[in-house]
Amino acid sequence: MKKKPEVWFLIAYFVLNLANCYLLTSKTLNRYITVFNHTFLSELFSLLGNLAVLSLILLISILLLRKKKRIGIFLILFSLILNVIVFALGYHTKSYSVAFSVFNFSIMRNPNGGFENNMLLDVIMELFTYYRIAAFIPFFTLLILFLVFRKKVNNDKLNISYKLTFGALIGVILLQVSSYGYYEYSLNTHWKKSIDYAQYGCQYAGVYNYYIAEFVFRIDNRKISEDKTAEEIYQELNAFNKNTTTYTNFIDGKTYSNQDAQTGILKDKNIFVIQLESTMSFCFNSTFKGIELSPYMNALFKDDNCFYFDNVYTNVGIGNTSDAEFCYFTGFYPTGDMTIAWDYYDYIFDIKSLGDYLDYDKFSYNPTTENFYNHKNTHEGLYKMDYFKGLESFKNLFPKEEYAEKYLEQWISDDSILNWATTDAQEALQKGNNFFSFVETITPHAPFPDLSEHLDGFETHDFKLGLLNFQLENYLNQIIYNDKFIYEFLMDVTNPTSNRYLKDTVFILYGDHGNGLSKSSYESLYDKNLTDFEYRQLVLGIPVIVYDPTGEIYKSMDKNQIDDILHQVKSERDLYRTTM
Repeated sequence: MKKKPEVWFLIAYFVLNLANCYLLTSKTLNRYITVFNHTFLSELFSLLGNLAVLSLILLISILLLRKKKRIGIFLILFSLILNVIVFALGYHTKSYSVAFSVFNFSIMRNPNGGFENNMLLDVIMELFTYYRIAAFIPFFTLLILFLVFRKKVNNDKLNISYKLTFGALIGVILLQVSSYGYYEYSLNTHWKKSIDYAQYGCQYAGVYNYYIAEFVFRIDNRKISEDKTAEEIYQELNAFNKNTTTYTNFIDGKTYSNQDAQTGILKDKNIFVIQLESTMSFCFNSTFKGIELSPYMNALFKDDNCFYFDNVYTNVGIGNTSDAEFCYFTGFYPTGDMTIAWDYYDYIFDIKSLGDYLDYDKFSYNPTTENFYNHKNTHEGLYKMDYFKGLESFKNLFPKEEYAEKYLEQWISDDSILNWATTDAQEALQKGNNFFSFVETITPHAPFPDLSEHLDGFETHDFKLGLLNFQLENYLNQIIYNDKFIYEFLMDVTNPTSNRYLKDTVFILYGDHGNGLSKSSYESLYDKNLTDFEYRQLVLGIPVIVYDPTGEIYKSMDKNQIDDILHQVKSERDLYRTTM
């Protein structure tokens, strides 16, 4: 028996829009996330939640529009909206590796920072090179079916039973509530980690159902607690606090001291910190396809006064760069599910930062706009820097019309911002003051465009990774370029005969966060299949480099322990105690 055209249309509407949700909840279809286990109950309640939302929309369209063609057009347009949302949510996971939540929407408060053109290219790449165009299959299928069958569908008003329709409405709403209720029960019973509540919701309540709860009803599942007082929570968390003179390790139960042979030896030394954008530890001491990525820094590592920690991992959440700053300046973990750069206005951060301890001239710099990640307010307010300087301040000193060579597209170039920081540091030294300088670089920055035409002396190397991996190819070439100019910068400012010499200065360099490049790209680079664990090590491993040309650190160390110390597992937050 032949089905009527409208039946085929409805089948496509339900089946394809339900299948689309797996672009957000399946590791196979979304390489940027780590999903929870798919259980029978999670799949059942997720399916029921999504089905209820799609049914609710259908019932509302029947009540309001009544005619089949109008209903068909409405469902086509509504499917397009859903498809755009699914695509956007999937792209969000590329940048932040967690599902989007309206309660961490403060990330969207950032000005674009000059990255909008690169992002557009990356979005197009995601559409066509990583099958994200598949998110729009429901829309295109429904549109084709509507055009093919438009003459076979009459446009008479539907005869509907309001009693049955409203009964169905109540039924699907109860189904939504039940599905969401199971999610909350399971989350509170089995997980309780706030950063993952949105991914958990997508898998246990259904993608559509979960986001209706967030966007429409503003249900907030971040505050998962057990009726504890603030003091009780503080005491519980303080047991894990290592930012103290001594602490007890919760793994082996032993008490350790943060005082060692190096404590205080750099008192009154100047500090110059470089937070390296998207720089990963695999780039150092490595050769790929016969090409050494960082020959200059690798040579510097052979200097007894240069210490490269090769087993360090990033602590950032959705805040990326701003989270890395928070780890460095405070020694605390970011919450992961909020951008402290913006949300710190709403909370009392009763914590000490490095700026509280340093009676120095303190400067920090970023090559984008000063309100990008709320930098100026957080650095001068939360981190107690004397001045934060960004693009606006730089333009006042060096108008782009006259000093175009100091810019990289719309940003301050890395060599220019380092020179700028060096000039301020020298002025502090001339006044007889110590300085603390914190500088952030801009490259290589996602989505890793080709910068070869914008940088003098840029040499492009062919890693033979294929067209689809051009972002990794560009990334590796930028690492090679940066390796040379950062090395030359260090050699210059530590040379007593240089006009940029910074005396009695210790340099700390570290990567801020992962680069988010795909597992398949890394597999092309390594010429082998990688396990998920190996892949996570690559995209989360960051370099930490301490260069002390004064020689004080090396003289204080037990030479037999140096290698062991350099290979120990560390994280960004350990830099706080190291600097302090």
